[in-house]
Amino acid sequence: MRKHYLLWMILLLPFFNLNAQTYCVPTAGGTSQTYYLKSASLSDQGAMYYDTTSYQAYVDNSSKMVTSYPGSTVNVHFESSTTSLKFLVWIDWNNDGDFDDFYENPVTSPTQSVVNDVFFIPPSQATGIYRIRIETGSSLPAPVSPCGNNPYGNFVDFSLKVDPAPACYVPTGLTAANITNSAAALSWEAPTSASANGYEYYYSSTTTPPDNTTVPSGSSTTTSANINGLTSLTQYYFYSRSVCSSTSKSAWSLRGTFKTKCDPMTSMFENFDTTQSGAYNATCWDRIVLGSGYQTISSNGVNGTKGMYQYASNIANTAIAVLPAFSNVNAGTNWLRFKARVGSAAGVLNVGYVTNDADASTFVNIQSVNISNTVYPGYEYTVMIPTTVPANARLAIRHAGTPAVNIYWDEVYWEPKPTCLPITNLTASNPTSTSTDIAWTASPSSPAGYDIYYSLSNASPTAATLPNITNVTANPYTIQNLEPGKTHYIWVRARCSSTDQGPWSTVTSVLTNCAPVSTLSENFDSYTPGLITNVPCWKGITVGYSDCIINGGSPAASGTKQVFQTCVVAGDISIAVLPEFSNVSSGTHRLKFKARSSVNTGKLKVGYVTDPTNAASFVLIQQLDITNTAYNANYYTVNIPNTVPANARLAIRNDFETSGDALFYWDDLSWEAGTLGTNEAENIPTVTVYPNPFTDTINISDYTKVSSLVVYDSTGRQITMINNPSSSVSLKNLSSGMYMIKMVFKNGTNKTIKAVKK
Repeated sequence: MRKHYLLWMILLLPFFNLNAQTYCVPTAGGTSQTYYLKSASLSDQGAMYYDTTSYQAYVDNSSKMVTSYPGSTVNVHFESSTTSLKFLVWIDWNNDGDFDDFYENPVTSPTQSVVNDVFFIPPSQATGIYRIRIETGSSLPAPVSPCGNNPYGNFVDFSLKVDPAPACYVPTGLTAANITNSAAALSWEAPTSASANGYEYYYSSTTTPPDNTTVPSGSSTTTSANINGLTSLTQYYFYSRSVCSSTSKSAWSLRGTFKTKCDPMTSMFENFDTTQSGAYNATCWDRIVLGSGYQTISSNGVNGTKGMYQYASNIANTAIAVLPAFSNVNAGTNWLRFKARVGSAAGVLNVGYVTNDADASTFVNIQSVNISNTVYPGYEYTVMIPTTVPANARLAIRHAGTPAVNIYWDEVYWEPKPTCLPITNLTASNPTSTSTDIAWTASPSSPAGYDIYYSLSNASPTAATLPNITNVTANPYTIQNLEPGKTHYIWVRARCSSTDQGPWSTVTSVLTNCAPVSTLSENFDSYTPGLITNVPCWKGITVGYSDCIINGGSPAASGTKQVFQTCVVAGDISIAVLPEFSNVSSGTHRLKFKARSSVNTGKLKVGYVTDPTNAASFVLIQQLDITNTAYNANYYTVNIPNTVPANARLAIRNDFETSGDALFYWDDLSWEAGTLGTNEAENIPTVTVYPNPFTDTINISDYTKVSSLVVYDSTGRQITMINNPSSSVSLKNLSSGMYMIKMVFKNGTNKTIKAVKK
């Protein structure tokens, strides 16, 4: 706001020429047509309104004028089209056809989206009509000019009419309160020179303002009036004027606005999908926030659609969503049902009511709903609404900030509660590989029994879903015949009769224990990236700065995911522990997988652990040279001898001492009967052992291809293992007899031959 020009105006204005002038047509919008003056109102003893929904570089709106008088103040209100803009106002006080005089720029705003300001009419200003020019823009060139160029904004002209001081002054400060679906209480502030004969008021659902020929809607001897017979859910505009005598009335005031409430409902479903993102409420809803409490419509609803988001840090910074009015709110026939989730840590929603939809202190809690689930599927919450709720109250959902977490909710129902009420507090415990115990809080409807539905999918059952188990009377109950090592999702409903079943409960889940398997085929694609324990029945052992995880960020051998292992510094160990195999010691099976390394000197160790939590229990079976840096058609294969303990678990190990900080990826793993396929047989090197029979020493024809040499006696018992053998191997400590000599090659294949020591 600028005031320093007043002295100059007092001195100079008596000499100004008041003749109409021709003004420059400003240029604008050459770079962007996004930024413009969206709406404006100017008011004193008469008001002027401007609204637009599209860009124009220049709008000559000088036929519209605001009325004032010398020495008075004009209120201005501007709103921008998008983000924060700058606003400048010029007035051609001397009517010389330009805005170049230094005192003709009375308003310059900082960058903001909404401007509320004033400018003053100099006390010596001559009566007449004066041009007003408003410039709006996001980046105004320096120096600014009322003629342009303004590449990021626009210009709008209005007029100011300066009349002699009025005999009857305009009321100000219009407000509306006690708004219902059909009524409102209007009020205003008396002008400094109070009216002797009261006031008249006018209201309408259109934006067309009244003029001096408009018939008032009513009159009042005070500064307020109650109006009735309004249409629900309608925006109204209202005005007042002073009545100083039968022949002397003021201009109409600047308008006030209000919107009537919705008609009370008997039922409701709201999923917020038709509500604009970023809005605070859906139609017929209201919002109460204290301090920094936050509430908005966001894209965090069910199935990624829109939903309500609330956050509060404490009770002094709370957010309350006020539901539409329900005519049957205290009938005792309906309940509130909704889905909700938290962002991470568990939270609490208070479901209750308010007796004043603008006053947080009127909130009365009915039930606190504890929410710990981070997903919507399978979780739904219900609240019984008692008959003690006042008939004029409105239900409300409050985030009170205890604790201060993000809470999202969606798909809200106000509906008749079922005749067969649901169970609550469903839990699962004591899992085995094929069973689990479940328990719940009984339905208050005293049903004849309960139905149970369980699935490997967390998709919630519907009323038409057939249960797995029907009419159970025991509680707790043991579910049998589950799959080992799988997460099972479980729901229970009350069965009041063969034709009356309650709604399914909120889901509970249980991971059954693993059971030894005889075969395995795994490509890891169905699991969430992260720890290898995301794969049921697998375990990981890491020592130091090592990783053993499911990776989804680099190309897998097939599909989208694989196992990733790496070690960083000396002493690091990474071990992936496979599920239990019932035939691990049968000597008939092999482990087969594809692998790649970040270096062509990578080495992985295949062996077993007797303690799946202890890296020191690892026993090597075969070390593999992983020479390929990209996946190919070849598999690495390890035949598992019958010397592995029956209770051991196979494991794949990477350690810094063997491969440094190399990165290993492996995929498409299988545990299968150990017959070599055609391609694998072709990959076995043609390496021979001689002489045979031998005395004390054997020779290896192409020893550089051999990773290790293992000697078994005639019973299959391992006698010795030599890693990275040379061309000649001493076996002089062996007794005479027949032995099996297994050569493990660096390409992952192996070959076993019979040899006789003399």
